[in-house]
Amino acid sequence: MFRTCAFCNASFDGDGGPSGLGVGRRIAFDEWKGRLWVVCPRCSRWNLTPFDDRLERIEAVARAASLGRVAASTAQVSLIRWQRYDFVRVGKPPRVELATWRYGERLRNRQRERMKVVVPLTIAAIGLGVAANVAAGGGFGLVVWNVHRAVDWFYLRLLGSRKVSMIEAPICAHCGSVMELRARHVQHARVVPDAHADMAVLLSCPRCRQEGAQLTGTEAVHVLRQGLPYLNVIRRGGKRAEDAAREVDQVGGPEWLVRDVAVRQTTLRALRPERRLALEMAVDEQAEAEELERQWREAEEIADIADGTLSTSAEIEEKLRRLKDNGGDQPSG
Repeated sequence: MFRTCAFCNASFDGDGGPSGLGVGRRIAFDEWKGRLWVVCPRCSRWNLTPFDDRLERIEAVARAASLGRVAASTAQVSLIRWQRYDFVRVGKPPRVELATWRYGERLRNRQRERMKVVVPLTIAAIGLGVAANVAAGGGFGLVVWNVHRAVDWFYLRLLGSRKVSMIEAPICAHCGSVMELRARHVQHARVVPDAHADMAVLLSCPRCRQEGAQLTGTEAVHVLRQGLPYLNVIRRGGKRAEDAAREVDQVGGPEWLVRDVAVRQTTLRALRPERRLALEMAVDEQAEAEELERQWREAEEIADIADGTLSTSAEIEEKLRRLKDNGGDQPSG
């Protein structure tokens, strides 16, 4: 197996895990067609492995993937996390189960990021406050007591001021101003139904406070992915990752959750804490899965060309037949 990417020449990460390739942390495989790829960590392109020992390696990866947990899927591909490896299974995926492990760590990282800012500033502010309190004879006791709350408010203001990046900022239909969105502005948006797109978001203008623009498709997803994390930090309530995962499961999956939120047409800030986090999960999952499917289709075209130039033998045909028989009509995990 090559040590560097055939497309960008970057070095592969990881050691290949159960694949035995010696390289790779994200491995893609197709049991039905007998294909195995190493995904480049820099350019995300799929590097097809040599054909000679590919089939045995696919069986080993498939066994490990069966023990992992599905993080995202479409009708064609599914992303499976196992230990420190990511496997991308091509073919009919197992049922998607949004598990706590996927977002529990993300929520913990957000809290750690918050504490990295809040704790040092709080300690510094309390030190100054104590010094001032001693000098004034104890008149600043109440101020010192509320330092932590003030610093936390300051952190949330910084978080909410992060600019929402877009290819082109929309123009408000009411006041005609360019809608330069910050993360805090997205909380007033609504997910709405659209006959021509899977996702549509109606935005509130930061200047006139009226609903002035509607985004659809990838633009709507992009805005939600930047705004929802802020909203899920400042309006936590009693939300937990497992509660949000149940929200997704109860309505039948990510697509149905998005549709249900759209039908209700309420602002994002008015959603229950568990549903807001569930919506963030659903939007992230769909975006990640669609990107995986795009990468797979591109890699599949290259694999068709590469494998089509190779001569086959009775032994290879028998191994391919055995792989197909093990998975039935399609591998189902």
